[in-house]
Amino acid sequence: MADIAVVGAGVVGVSTAYVLAREGHRVTLIDAAGEPGTCASAGNAAQLSWAYGDAMASPTLIRHLPAIVLGRDPAFRISWQADPDFLIWGLRFLANAPAARWWANTRTILDLAAASRRELAALLVETDISFDYRLAGKLHLYGDAASFRAARVTVDRKNTLDLDQRMLNRETAEEIEPALRRYQGEIAGVVYTPGDALGDAAAYCRALTTHLVREYGMITLLGRRVCGFRTAKNGRLCAIRFLDREDIAFDCAVLAAGPGAPLLSHDVPEARAIRPVRGYSLTIPLAVGAPRVSLTDVKRKLAFAAIGNRFRVAGLADITAAGAGFDTGRFDALRTAASSVLPEFQVAGPDDTIWSGERPTTPSSKPIIRPSRRIRGLYLNIGHGMLGWTLALGSARRVADLIAG
Repeated sequence: MADIAVVGAGVVGVSTAYVLAREGHRVTLIDAAGEPGTCASAGNAAQLSWAYGDAMASPTLIRHLPAIVLGRDPAFRISWQADPDFLIWGLRFLANAPAARWWANTRTILDLAAASRRELAALLVETDISFDYRLAGKLHLYGDAASFRAARVTVDRKNTLDLDQRMLNRETAEEIEPALRRYQGEIAGVVYTPGDALGDAAAYCRALTTHLVREYGMITLLGRRVCGFRTAKNGRLCAIRFLDREDIAFDCAVLAAGPGAPLLSHDVPEARAIRPVRGYSLTIPLAVGAPRVSLTDVKRKLAFAAIGNRFRVAGLADITAAGAGFDTGRFDALRTAASSVLPEFQVAGPDDTIWSGERPTTPSSKPIIRPSRRIRGLYLNIGHGMLGWTLALGSARRVADLIAG
């Protein structure tokens, strides 16, 4: 049994704390925010995409790169930065785009998603936490015949991995989700994944933290900002340093701070391989007849999900400088795109919830799960990009295995 600090209380950090506490460790959960699940976990697409672990750097994205660079792609935007780390990240991103490299990265992510799925099944048996979890299935909507035909190669590959994906026409998809009859976007074909699920990531973070405090005696230090790590003469971690309180000694620590990890790159140079990819979401009260199956509009890069009594659309991928903040124009683009296909989003209401967050992304889209190269006793669980919710528990299991030796 060890005294372990987990830095970061988003889905990855809270999941890591859960697996470590279940293994018998004394865990302290630390976050700069006042409650768990307030940053990238607060308004994500809610989809647990067990069969969709596709790396962002891909041949398809590269074909669209000229339009992205010229600002003509509504879903992607790049803010150019005079920063060597930005240039290095971009070059590594391009190096990961060829088909063979893309599939290798995607296969690794799918393996991690499978581990997450197994861990979540165990969590649902062990705990009674509530986070609007349900097996919803997912429909990927393709707007043109060429992209739908091209999807077959990936679907066939995934089916050989025992992932259930099905190629459907629009009429069959409308039988599965009748709300598609009102969908005003082009649908040339649909990939259906019946085994995908969804849940409220922020509610998961809050409920699981409460469970850990009650059942495992976990300590929380919320509203405390970590500024570094103190080491002994042998280079081993001995304490965590804070901006607003004295150091605290720990046997080891896990950095799971998501978009906050690069702020600690002076101690953790691996975090320089992460760039923020900003996304947006809009959550409204669930209307009668809203889709119950999760939807992803491939052309518009929009994800729709019914979460309890709410309905959320999430999307956009803006490669920006850290801390760029909420862009009203980009949020309006999200709302306009959603309204063009589902008219329920045309009218703004007083109960709307808007969100924007930075998804910490590596050039390969694979998270960094490894011991720190610089500090013994420090472990990294960072860089999950847009799949943090899907990969959180599998990543937690891998970190726990590393700590176990």
